Amino acid sequence: MEQLLIVEDDIGLNQGLCKALKVDDRKIISCQDLKTAKEQLLCGGVSLILLDINLPDGSGLELLREVKENMPGVPVILLTANDTDLDIVDGLERGADDYITKP
Repeated sequence: MEQLLIVEDDIGLNQGLCKALKVDDRKIISCQDLKTAKEQLLCGGVSLILLDINLPDGSGLELLREVKENMPGVPVILLTANDTDLDIVDGLERGADDYITKP
């Protein structure tokens, strides 16, 4: 079963993503901070991560680095309000597989 980890502190957006991406053969794991996301990753089996950069307990870029070092095959899509060209280039250069800006 495919497992999708969503790391987003905005509760409404988090719930909306969970609802929109839920299908029968996909498990959605929802977190609102880095600490919980790291705990979930220790359980293994995550096949894709949607990751906010601005989280209450730190930067999602920290988690991106850890994932790319320890689980290089797991794609990470940054989903963030940081929308400057510099932010986008920085996120992609750090290893994000895609960069989506929030409206």
